[in-house]
Amino acid sequence: MTLKELFSMQADLNKLKSLSMELANLEEFNPYRNNVITDMPKGGQGKDVTAWYIEEKERLRGKIKTYEEKLRRDRAKVEAFIAAAPHPESEIIRYRVINDLSWDDIGAIVGYSRSWVSKVFYRYIKKTEKTESSLDSRARV
Repeated sequence: MTLKELFSMQADLNKLKSLSMELANLEEFNPYRNNVITDMPKGGQGKDVTAWYIEEKERLRGKIKTYEEKLRRDRAKVEAFIAAAPHPESEIIRYRVINDLSWDDIGAIVGYSRSWVSKVFYRYIKKTEKTESSLDSRARV
């Protein structure tokens, strides 16, 4: 599994959070909040806010559902990768990729320095990438 594949889960999670915030803001939307009522007519250039609101809400819900499904698939791949990793590497990968902890936090939890846990993480990823690429090249032959 590559670094890009590992961190795609975090990117999807961030996108999901962003879409959820956007949906929450949309649900708080009130098109009538800033209207000032006067006795002067305004003209007939009104927009159908209700139709736009419903379309936008459905669009956001569809995107949220798509990212939730993608997140489930990504999580299953990452969990399988972590299960195959040896002891300290599996914990470090879980803390970094799934729990989104900083290197300092991971080092404190595992009991090592920040630089040591990041080196272990990147060495293991590099090693598995090389192994996967050599297996792929053998399969092509």
